[in-house]
Amino acid sequence: MHKVMNSRRTLRNDPLGAWPMAVGTMDTSEFQTDFDEVLAPVSLDELEELKRGYASLIIQLDRLRPKLAAANTHALVSEGAWSVNETLGHLIDTDQEIWWPRITAILGQDRPRFSYIDQKKLVREKNWQSFPLEDIFAQLARTRWDFAMKLNEIPEPDFEKTGTHPTLGELSILRILQLLVAHDAHYLRKIHAMTEHPPDVVPV
Repeated sequence: MHKVMNSRRTLRNDPLGAWPMAVGTMDTSEFQTDFDEVLAPVSLDELEELKRGYASLIIQLDRLRPKLAAANTHALVSEGAWSVNETLGHLIDTDQEIWWPRITAILGQDRPRFSYIDQKKLVREKNWQSFPLEDIFAQLARTRWDFAMKLNEIPEPDFEKTGTHPTLGELSILRILQLLVAHDAHYLRKIHAMTEHPPDVVPV
């Protein structure tokens, strides 16, 4: 389990520097994600940093871009591992199919309840491996840019509105944004590992 501790403006266990965070005061509890991260407490004081972290995904990936094609080829060696194509596709799905529909529901409803979504099934159904890597990268860049712009349209008080996840419980939009930035860092580490050690399989 990758535990993220609270430390003002200190990078936490993220070699790519994708997740700068500050001390928060709103949510005093740690939060266990479904991708083996424990998130520190979060507050509205961190909102602007989280927005920047969310928008920075493509910059982080672009640094790895020259190595992605080779890493994608070598990753296709074991059942149960995602290729670079599939990992990038999963990041698109996470925005388009999973969390932004939930954010939209929170903004339009009173404490909506979210349905369970099988992320691995989504990756299989989308068949990301059948698309050119550059096309997936371009789609991810467009998707992330669009949603980063939408974040800036949400009034600050609305980030405290909540919905209920079937396994994670009550989540505010702020907590969801924190989760998305941590999720990005989690998969950036995996992609980085694939580019540094292409013969190795990096499990989902």
